[in-house]
Amino acid sequence: MSERTNTVLTIPEPNVARTIEKPYPNVVEGFVVVETAIAPVCNEARIFREHQFEWHDSPEHLGHEGVGTIVETRPGSRFEVGDRVIVFQGNSCQECFVCTTGLSPTHCLGIPYEGFDDGMAPQDVTAGLLGIEKVNASESGGFAMARYRLAPEHMIMKLPDGLSFEHAAAGNCTLGCTYTSAEELAVTANDVVIVAGIGFIGMGAIVNALYRGATVVVLGRNEYRMNLCRELGVEHIIDPDAPDWLAQIHAITGPRRGADAAFECSGAPYYLDKVFAGVRRYGRVYSMGFLGSGAYEVSILNDIMDRHVSWTGGHDVRFRDRDGLLRMLQDAEVQRQIDVLTTHSFPMSEAQEAFEIGLSKECGKIYLRPGE
Repeated sequence: MSERTNTVLTIPEPNVARTIEKPYPNVVEGFVVVETAIAPVCNEARIFREHQFEWHDSPEHLGHEGVGTIVETRPGSRFEVGDRVIVFQGNSCQECFVCTTGLSPTHCLGIPYEGFDDGMAPQDVTAGLLGIEKVNASESGGFAMARYRLAPEHMIMKLPDGLSFEHAAAGNCTLGCTYTSAEELAVTANDVVIVAGIGFIGMGAIVNALYRGATVVVLGRNEYRMNLCRELGVEHIIDPDAPDWLAQIHAITGPRRGADAAFECSGAPYYLDKVFAGVRRYGRVYSMGFLGSGAYEVSILNDIMDRHVSWTGGHDVRFRDRDGLLRMLQDAEVQRQIDVLTTHSFPMSEAQEAFEIGLSKECGKIYLRPGE
């Protein structure tokens, strides 16, 4: 009998994606092995093009979203082989104030963002995804784009029997991070909400705003994606290049003269300028996209203080939001919307084509299936 292996996706050079075989994961107490059913594409298409990696990934360590079935546990685990689970990203410390107050594991104090610019090596950080393999003394399994994935027990939740993998897979960087952002902005049915920079995260923000009964105004120009927005249920789509784009927002918002809240999902200064202008006084802006670590020019007096605009950002699901997120993912209308925005699905062996479609922007969310 041959020794088990793990099929892992790699991006060894720009515009090249291929699978390789690595040893089957070694698992220690506090972790389980999950056979990945779906690993959604997030920033990997950009990595495919530019071959520039964030601190938590590398050419052979890709993917942070996923759902699947537990195939191995350690003694004393609260999970069982056969449990269907969603895997949330990261491996937080479980001890700092972020972790113990139900906030986002991506902002755990075990991840020393402040130290990376001073030369700290990401592989030395056990709270991030790269640390998962180190903690388990494993040669594979720390990331989602692999047939078998190591998952910290505190970072997974068992799926309800009626919730499909296809719908649950939207619970990280599509509907998950945007669920938390909608909660933090306190979006209600009384709000008019701008969503700008429409990719899969923007579509997730749309679904979350509509789920809460808000009126959604989309700023966008990509006709393929604007049609998806219409299918999601958006009634107000404004071309941000139109000379009267702001007047159109004011016509929708009436005497408030601006939207109550805005999700900016690209990080592009073009759209940041638009959402700051488009929210009302005492409006709220949430950043969910970025174009690297470059600066964005904002006037503290004119843009923030004089108009009393609140600006924050994030990119993860808070611990305290997981139960509510799973309830949302079981909503029939939300599931219809997930079916709309999930436009492509590929075997992981065809990841090259998947990334090329992602770069074309003629898509919504793309799923990879490592077992196919």
